[in-house]
Amino acid sequence: MKLRPLTMHLTLGLSLLLVSGVSTRADEKNPGVSLMLSKVAARRDSQGTEFHCQVTIDNHTGKEIAVTSNFFSVFDGLELVVTNIDGKVLKQQPYTFHQSPFTPNGREFILKRGKTKKSIVFPVTSFGMVGQSLKVRLVGTLPGSSYKRILSTDTIKTVIGKKRTQTTP
Repeated sequence: MKLRPLTMHLTLGLSLLLVSGVSTRADEKNPGVSLMLSKVAARRDSQGTEFHCQVTIDNHTGKEIAVTSNFFSVFDGLELVVTNIDGKVLKQQPYTFHQSPFTPNGREFILKRGKTKKSIVFPVTSFGMVGQSLKVRLVGTLPGSSYKRILSTDTIKTVIGKKRTQTTP
């Protein structure tokens, strides 16, 4: 008869442990900052392919995050990852690859609470063919910040189009 109360206490203790473990895992799935890629356009010319990306960083930590970069924005820690349709990585290039540093010591940019949207371009020389189907995603960090998790977007399929040449009137 004494075994039943002991079993109830063990069951209750295990249940509380499992419930607290589930909430911890749920907290890990909500990283506080998310990266979203809403649109990608790939355009090819004689020099290479430009990947035009509509990007949003959603800061739902409840506070502003200071990001340090030698370049120009909170988006400077991002990288383009291009794969073929089967998922094989063909190219990975930092957003700042084509830029010159603005300052050797870095400067601070504030990632405000909520959504910060930007259109960014990754020029990739000698890459791709018009009509080629690819998958694109962005990965990266918030450099120099207290936020240490790696950010990653979903993958978006795109087809390389021909870049339009501008005509002078």
